[in-house]
Amino acid sequence: MAYIESTSKEMEPIQLDNATRKPKILLAACGCVAALRFGDICKYFCGWAEVRAVATRDSLRFINRESLPKDVVLYTDEDECSSWNEIGDRVLHIELRRWADVMLIAPLSANTLAKIAGGLGDNLLTCIVRAWDNSKPVFVAPAMNTCMWKNPFTERHLHGVDELGINLIRPVSKRLACGDYGDGAMAETSSIYSTIRHFLESRAQPGERIEMELIQKSTAPNKPRILIAASGCVAAMKFGFICQSFCGWAEVRAVATRASLRFIDKTLLPTDVFLYTDEDDWSSWNEIGDRVLHMELRHWADIMLIAPLSANTLAKIVGGFCDNLLTCIVRAWDNSKPFFVAPAMNTFMWNNPFTERHLKSIKELGISLIQPVTNANGAIAEPTLIYLFIRQSLESRARAQPGEG
Repeated sequence: MAYIESTSKEMEPIQLDNATRKPKILLAACGCVAALRFGDICKYFCGWAEVRAVATRDSLRFINRESLPKDVVLYTDEDECSSWNEIGDRVLHIELRRWADVMLIAPLSANTLAKIAGGLGDNLLTCIVRAWDNSKPVFVAPAMNTCMWKNPFTERHLHGVDELGINLIRPVSKRLACGDYGDGAMAETSSIYSTIRHFLESRAQPGERIEMELIQKSTAPNKPRILIAASGCVAAMKFGFICQSFCGWAEVRAVATRASLRFIDKTLLPTDVFLYTDEDDWSSWNEIGDRVLHMELRHWADIMLIAPLSANTLAKIVGGFCDNLLTCIVRAWDNSKPFFVAPAMNTFMWNNPFTERHLKSIKELGISLIQPVTNANGAIAEPTLIYLFIRQSLESRARAQPGEG
């Protein structure tokens, strides 16, 4: 993938109007191993926002510039004064501060955390933070060794950035780059993205401070178990991203119909997500008493999601058919557990009278519908919006039943 060289970058005039437009997000990386994921972070935000990127000198040893989306310009310390010759010329850290609606530093190293808490401005990134408009949100996703994360200095520095109105996306526990297992690993990319998008789309007041609990909760031993299934339509190309969106919060298992496999890129599936197909349903059954997969998955799951749901599988569910692994699970589903579907189909199919009839029937079955992008067509909702819809639905249900769980 092409990389736009820093020597040829020019900032367009800043135009912040009230018209509907994509949010402008400034993504920054500090010098730690988690910067290997910076390209993926940029890719996640590019579909929803205008993105510009900043990298400290130490982060460049980990960032693969070829992994950056081709329309994302990467600014480094060398660019800070490259266009400044005399008073009146632009200063890059001020231009970027004005351009951005929101800033995310991911990963945030222990060293840069200390600099921000101490008010230093010794590179492009820390100068932007030092000059930041505090009416606009800033998020940080720390990444460091467990010994650094648990060091008393870290607690002191986190208190300092909290006082500055900076929103913390807590790290998680996992195997670290040094080989240790413990706290300090940067939150999953999908969870960072979902957290920020949910915050902005909830129309939080400018400058509002939050302690993000999304990631912290995801490390609890009682993660929800979600079974995610794909049926046969082109939108199954997004199935890997859908699974990724849930992996930071839940335990995930996946089911794919035979027709969906022609569209699913298995390399996009998280490494800890096992994909079951029709061939697996009876593969371990030889005699009475042996396990039956569709029943095992039905018992295992707390939640079920079919995304995408094709017109054909929608009709099968409504008709009570059970001719493959997916429809057998649905036919045996425990209706006390939440069940969501995200349809995807051609506009003509979506507007067909059969679809209206089928959607009414699944509502009667207690299945929750995640509407397509617009009511006028049948394009599947974006993966992060599917994730947020389910999270919010479950959290609303929990609030309505305070005596449970």
